[in-house]
Amino acid sequence: MPSSIDFFGKEIPIYGLCYMLGIFASAFVASLICGRKKLPKYEIVYSAIFTAVGGLIGSKLLFILINLKYVIENNIPFEALMKGGFVFYGGFIGGFLGLLIYTKMFKLKLSDFAGIYATVIPLGHCIGRIGCLFGGCCYGIPYDGPLSVTYTESLGNTPLNTPLLPVQGIEAACLLLLFLVLLVIYFKAGSTTFSVGAYLTGYSVIRFVLEYFRYDAERGSLWLFSTSQWISIMLFVVGIAVIIKGFKNKKR
Repeated sequence: MPSSIDFFGKEIPIYGLCYMLGIFASAFVASLICGRKKLPKYEIVYSAIFTAVGGLIGSKLLFILINLKYVIENNIPFEALMKGGFVFYGGFIGGFLGLLIYTKMFKLKLSDFAGIYATVIPLGHCIGRIGCLFGGCCYGIPYDGPLSVTYTESLGNTPLNTPLLPVQGIEAACLLLLFLVLLVIYFKAGSTTFSVGAYLTGYSVIRFVLEYFRYDAERGSLWLFSTSQWISIMLFVVGIAVIIKGFKNKKR
């Protein structure tokens, strides 16, 4: 699995390239949805800046928090930690806070944006996971079978020359399917509440299950579950509550 591509003599990491492509793809679809819903596109653009900044800060902070013990025990330089990757759930929480700050600052309704973001996030996340597959982060358990991947180089501490389960690719496929389902829900349900609830419950289940097939132990754990599984449980409960609220509002 190559971790970079040659572009006119310059090595470009596929991980970073997919990260940026994911952002642009999500923004493009969000702009199309705004056109269909007759919402001002500039609001999505401005809110995306707040969301992206919050997401970057949150994903890096959670990455540092999860790996801090590992870094201290192995005497790894802090600079190396800063050059490391990102944690999606940290980005999700940070991005939500960024969006919340934007809507509060300009006295806008959070619900007008939440449904759109909940719909397009899986698309960007899907492309980002493809970058993880090529970069070697978030790698799967040892698996010597059909579609297994073997890294001879990577951007992180991926086991080299060992066949692994392409759990990043599996998650990307699940996210693409989730995006298509959410797209239908957003336009058919008539309420952004269902989109948000469906996203929270859908992705939390996907992530919880796939965590059992990941092999990067440094991502952190507490008792029976990994850090991401605990967050998945909390988001699933929140998602169910949001869906119930959506049904109550629809009855009214």
